[in-house]
Amino acid sequence: MEIPNKNQQDTLPYEKLALLGIDREKADMLPQDVKQKLMQGEVTPLLQVSIDTGNGMVISLPLKLQLAADKDGNPTLIAYPVQRELSVDRNNELRLSQQELDALRRGDVLQKAIDINGEKTQQYLQLDPETKSIIHRRITEVQIEQKLKDMEKVNDIELGSQQKQQAREGKPVELSVGGEKVSVGIDLKEPQGFKVVKGDLKEWERQQKLRYDEQHPEYLGLVMTDKNRWEYQKVVEHDSKERAISLDPTQKEERKSRIKR
Repeated sequence: MEIPNKNQQDTLPYEKLALLGIDREKADMLPQDVKQKLMQGEVTPLLQVSIDTGNGMVISLPLKLQLAADKDGNPTLIAYPVQRELSVDRNNELRLSQQELDALRRGDVLQKAIDINGEKTQQYLQLDPETKSIIHRRITEVQIEQKLKDMEKVNDIELGSQQKQQAREGKPVELSVGGEKVSVGIDLKEPQGFKVVKGDLKEWERQQKLRYDEQHPEYLGLVMTDKNRWEYQKVVEHDSKERAISLDPTQKEERKSRIKR
């Protein structure tokens, strides 16, 4: 995702991260690959954060982050918190139909004009199965057409107009390269916004399901440990409930059902 202000892109959004309990020291200690993803506008892995609600409570929950640009080109931090189901408010905000919701739940990628920070643009939408949040990216930032052109040139093949149109719409396409099947499609969880799989469309679907099924049971994410460093640990329960931790040690741990972003 391109962020117009390159000077601001060179540094982490410390002030915004501090609102999530990640002060400058903790932010600088993030693994380099996570910092790079964030500064490049990609979606980060799960991070355990702590949000001060202002009434003596701190909400501790796992979420993914993405640095984007608002309509004026200023950096804005997008949070994708772990939820048990798709947010109704978010669905209404994106004006998703039931048919579109069903498609996202199936793992499909949609192309839709949506309003982001007051600017309406054509975006690819994809459901992140770990957080049950909808990830989005401008279609101009996902260079799927250029990737297909490069594959045509390097492998001396020619794609049909229908295949190219399917790729633009976010649907994976199956190619024959050197006598072998290859599938190419949009995947917003990948750094470049798309991926290439060796195999036919059935193999594409199998790998999409495998990646989630292998990762989902553990719910691994980055947390600050008592060793004063970020480590990968299990950060949420299987039911994906958020925990509300009281700042007053005399009070018992309480739970809050949902944080709306």
